[in-house]
Amino acid sequence: MIRFLLSVLLLSASLASAREINLAQALQMAEQHSFSLRKAQALRNGASAELKAARAERFPTLTATGTAYYVSEIPKLTIAAGPVSVSRDMGTDQTYQTDLRLTMPLFTGGRITGAIDIASASADYYAALASADMDRLAFQTRAEYFGMMRAEGQLGAARAALERAQAIEKSVRSLYEAGAADSVNLLEASLAVTKANNLISQAETGRKTSEIRLIYLIGLSPAESLILTDSLPVLQIPDPSNQSPPARAELVAADASVRLSSSKVSLAKADYFPALSTFGGYSYGKPNLDRFNNTWNDYFTIGANLTWSFNLGNRTARKTRAARFALDAATQDRKQVEETLTRDAALYYEQLKYTHIRYLSAVTEARIAGANYSLAEAQFRDGALAANRLLEIVADLNSAEASLAASLADFHVALSAYYYAIGSENLRRGL
Repeated sequence: MIRFLLSVLLLSASLASAREINLAQALQMAEQHSFSLRKAQALRNGASAELKAARAERFPTLTATGTAYYVSEIPKLTIAAGPVSVSRDMGTDQTYQTDLRLTMPLFTGGRITGAIDIASASADYYAALASADMDRLAFQTRAEYFGMMRAEGQLGAARAALERAQAIEKSVRSLYEAGAADSVNLLEASLAVTKANNLISQAETGRKTSEIRLIYLIGLSPAESLILTDSLPVLQIPDPSNQSPPARAELVAADASVRLSSSKVSLAKADYFPALSTFGGYSYGKPNLDRFNNTWNDYFTIGANLTWSFNLGNRTARKTRAARFALDAATQDRKQVEETLTRDAALYYEQLKYTHIRYLSAVTEARIAGANYSLAEAQFRDGALAANRLLEIVADLNSAEASLAASLADFHVALSAYYYAIGSENLRRGL
């Protein structure tokens, strides 16, 4: 009695801590929990800030400088005229100086534009990587969710198999006690029950393993348990995507990488050109311009700077050549990504078709096995069928039901993989 009450309490506690969840909720929770997604978002934000910083180079730069210092000895100007000499300090021992300068770039040979293009391509690249991480996370979540539903289906099939095995064992034991069955039939029936119990243990372990993977993926406590509220619908195969290459974030990232390399070529070529800027300044201090009178005074400055430098080792040409080679490498990577994505979309569609055919076959097998078991059970009750033959038919039914439970979940996993391969928006949606 005490054991029974303890079992009831444990079962009640387990049910109380169970959390009901559907696929849409699992996708949202996985997104909120993912560390890799947070990292990708941080990199994306950093690239966006770099783009804003690069664009800010087009604006004027204001420089402010303030100086105050004291010197222990200052130079003197001495003029001797016969017996008379005149001395005058050259400056003062205390100097205060404030300078403001506003500099505006006029022509940089494409340096600023190249830096902006690089930052823009980097921002697009990291944004595409963040989207790709989101797609991978959505596919992983769907695969784990359907994997747990598959394990629950297997567990249900194992429990049904145990009930049938126990019913057959009970019938065989009754026949044995009545002298209508021998000990071999009884042992075979007991062996079937033992195998069914082992299948339940395997199925429970598989379900718990799937549950643990899903729990950690969506960021729940390991002490919690899950109740999946979705039921797997039977869907038709979608029409094959005619978009080649697929609209995948990886392809967007590859395009951004090509633009990034192209911008580096332009930036390297900018070293061939001079840099021209204009500036205006204001200076105020003591003694400032007048080094003889210790007074406060100010003045304005306006002008332009022209800088043009050449490396005698032909550095610019070599940097440009290296950038062109990097551009060619990025272009080849982009072509390979396009080819791989197009191939994967075709392969995953064929896999989807196969899982759909396998599911329809499993439905037929389960229906036939169920009808065969009903007939065999009736023949066994009438004494027209041996117990070992009934156990063989039951084993076929158990296998058919387990295959049916797995095939529908496998179809949804394959459908999710196809959604992932073609970049479908359905990947991030629930059922």
